[in-house]
Amino acid sequence: MATLEERLTKRFRKLPGVTADDIADWLSEATSESGLTEGTDTNTDNALLYLAFSIGCKSVALDAARYFSYGDGEENVDKTNIFENYMRLSLDAISKFNYYKSGGGSRTITPKRADDR
Repeated sequence: MATLEERLTKRFRKLPGVTADDIADWLSEATSESGLTEGTDTNTDNALLYLAFSIGCKSVALDAARYFSYGDGEENVDKTNIFENYMRLSLDAISKFNYYKSGGGSRTITPKRADDR
């Protein structure tokens, strides 16, 4: 199986400006923020991957926040949605992080009965 760094690099490979140092920084931040250790088990690795992906998307979104839109006669360019798109990706990755951090799979929670039966 590929390392987390290789897996994260594949996700950002078509995005210009993302370097190997960025990937390493995002993974390092994910590890220190979550307290999880790479290589423990598959769910932990997946949780770290999605947390690092979320951190990376937020970083790209912050860089894209300064984008703009303009029009010149018949030509219009609008790059203002880039920030929102990367933030949506980040939120999706956080939900997947929480899923894998809790062990994956489905869970059923049954509330306590009022009559204590």
